[in-house]
Amino acid sequence: MEIVPGIGLWHVHGHQDKCYVHYASSFITGAARIDGEIMETLWAPLNIISPSARGMSTPHRQECLDYQMNDSNFMKMIRMSGFLCRKYRKAAKGVAESSAAFEKLNETADAIKVAQWEAQYQEAQQRRNGDPSAMHVLEVQLRKGEPSILPSDARDQREAAPTRKQQELVLLSSSQGRAIGNAQCGTATWIASGITIEEMQIALAMDVRKLGRHPTETQKLDIGRRRTKLQNWIDEFTLVAVSHLGKGFDVDNDIMDMKLDFLDNSDEEGHFGDGTDSERSVSNNVWCNLFRPEHVVIPLPSNISIEWCADLAGDNLVGQEIALREGQANDTLQTIRVLLADKAVLFRTTVCPAKSQAKSTRAWTQVHSVERVIRLNTMIYTKCRTQLGNLQAHGLLEKYLRIEKCHLKATAAVANPGAQGQRNFTLPWFWSLDIQGDSVNNDWMDEWSIGSAQRQSATGGRKNNS
Repeated sequence: MEIVPGIGLWHVHGHQDKCYVHYASSFITGAARIDGEIMETLWAPLNIISPSARGMSTPHRQECLDYQMNDSNFMKMIRMSGFLCRKYRKAAKGVAESSAAFEKLNETADAIKVAQWEAQYQEAQQRRNGDPSAMHVLEVQLRKGEPSILPSDARDQREAAPTRKQQELVLLSSSQGRAIGNAQCGTATWIASGITIEEMQIALAMDVRKLGRHPTETQKLDIGRRRTKLQNWIDEFTLVAVSHLGKGFDVDNDIMDMKLDFLDNSDEEGHFGDGTDSERSVSNNVWCNLFRPEHVVIPLPSNISIEWCADLAGDNLVGQEIALREGQANDTLQTIRVLLADKAVLFRTTVCPAKSQAKSTRAWTQVHSVERVIRLNTMIYTKCRTQLGNLQAHGLLEKYLRIEKCHLKATAAVANPGAQGQRNFTLPWFWSLDIQGDSVNNDWMDEWSIGSAQRQSATGGRKNNS
């Protein structure tokens, strides 16, 4: 019989850091999801009689403790069936959650890296009894600045999250290699400029909405200048659209105004919810309704029906915009990730140490500034996802999911593996979107091995073939 040494999860975090990967039950194949403790689990029912036992004599205290433990054992015996049923339902739910999280992590990582991690993990499990230090491969190891072991052509082939600039460069290089007309050579740049105009429209619409019912003359002048500049961009874009969409395109066709879904946040000053009296008063202002280029829909393929766009200029425009929209989604998600990390750092280093908890302090001003940029990028991503739906890019919609308000929360708490329930915590989906690109300079072996160990422990060491 092979005996695998281990330490309970309640005690292992009080040992040295290396003991966690050496002896924690989370990394023991077949150990299931257990805490590994025995006596400590009985302390909770004993706490009930602790106030009474303080004033007892030694024989009386011993009899009271014996009576309490006998009652605890009897209650465990008669409630065992219900407890096992609840534990089975919890384990079945854990199998589904851990398998889904691991598969998402496994799919976005590079196949060569996954094969290396699998080999290292299996070797460490085989050597752990004779050499516990073999489990060191599961520790966090960041090696920034080291060259990648993958060749350059392999890195280009496995690029999982290309940026919009990278997509535009690929489209430009591919168009230059084909024999097409001069009017079609700058199609990718033309579509990219249209996407930039949409982002400017969203930013301007947010600023107009934030002004409130009584903006100052300086604010009105600033909005007016920005609208004039935006209208000039739209005019130039529309004039060039004829050369890309063909002579059948009519610039004067009526297109409905652009609709934006604003993220409601009542805590911020000047940010109103949908349908409130304050918002209606803003939209009813004369200065606000006379000239509104931020609501003009520009003639992009996503704003025109696919059939009409195919009749005018072929399917080439649709494919190019899909590629650029994918890059735009990757850019906005990366910006959101960086801003959420910045927000967490601000809470940890600036807001929490402050003596005052008022939200009008300088520390909270920095947080609100970051939150505004997060909402802007979230709205840009939502608009990008809507346009991908108009382009019928259903495969990308399965990859780029909807961002909910709960996904944008940041916490200043320091990660503690010993905290209750934290081992079941999973980050929102967009944090594991670009693992394939991040694994070039970072070592995701620890995150992957934890996911693999959680899946195996949830299934009791058996592989899930479903």
